[in-house]
Amino acid sequence: MDDIRLLVMTKPFGALSPGELAGVLATLGADGAELVVRVGQTVIPAEPAGLRAAAEELSRHGLELGVVTTDLVEPDRKADAILGVCAELGVPLVRLGWWRYDAATGYQRILDRARRDLAGLAGLGRRHGVRLALQLHHGTIHPSAAHALRLTEELAVYLDPGNQAMEGSEQLPMSLDLLGDRVACVGVKNAAWRDTGPAWQPLADGGVVDWPATLRTLRARGYAGPLSLHAHYPSADPVRDLRRDLAYLRQASSS
Repeated sequence: MDDIRLLVMTKPFGALSPGELAGVLATLGADGAELVVRVGQTVIPAEPAGLRAAAEELSRHGLELGVVTTDLVEPDRKADAILGVCAELGVPLVRLGWWRYDAATGYQRILDRARRDLAGLAGLGRRHGVRLALQLHHGTIHPSAAHALRLTEELAVYLDPGNQAMEGSEQLPMSLDLLGDRVACVGVKNAAWRDTGPAWQPLADGGVVDWPATLRTLRARGYAGPLSLHAHYPSADPVRDLRRDLAYLRQASSS
C-alpha cells in the first residue's frame, strides 16, 4: 500500500483559518485532508464558499482535498449549495451525515426516512457529478456493511473499523465481500476497552482494532482508496499526537 494516500480528518483543529490549517497538515506529512464542514470548523455549512479558500490553501501546500465530510441528511438547499461547490472544486468524495437509531422511534420508521433522504441526496449527487458516501458508524442504523446496504444500493461506503468496534464487529473480509468496489475511503482510529466502556485512544498505542492485520487484508483485496486518520481522543497537543499517529500509520501501511 505504498501508494495509498493518507488523509487527516480536520476535526481536532477547530476553526483555524484555511492557511493555518493547511500549514499544520503540511507539517504532519499528510497527503491531504478530510475537511469537516461543521459549525466550529474552518468551513461552516452556512458558508460553503469557504471550501474554495480551503482547497486553494491545501493545494498551495501540496495537499489534496480528498474528502469533504458533512452532516447532510436531507436533500435541501444547504445540501445543494455544498455539493455544488464540491463539484466545482472536483472533490472526489463527500461524506454524508448519520441516521441514528432510536428505540422509541423504531428501526423501520428510521429506515424508511433514511431511504427517502438518501434517494434525494443521491439525486443531488448525480446532478452535480459528486460521489457521495455513507459512513459505517456506531449508534446508527448503518453500523455495518450489511446494514448500510439496506439503506442504499447506489452510494459509496466509508468503511470505519474503529467505529464498527464501538458497535460490535463484522468480519472485515465479509464487509469487503459485501461492498466490493463501493468502499471509497477507510477511516483509521482505535479504541481500548476500559472499566467504563470503550474509549478512543491514539492509534500508535494500539487497541481493539488490529490495524496491521486490517491493512494487510485491505492490501490483499486490492483496496487503493485513501486512508483517513481520525483523532477523537482528548489531546493537549493534537499536532504532536497526530504526527505520531500518522508516522505509525505510514509505517504500518507500507510494511
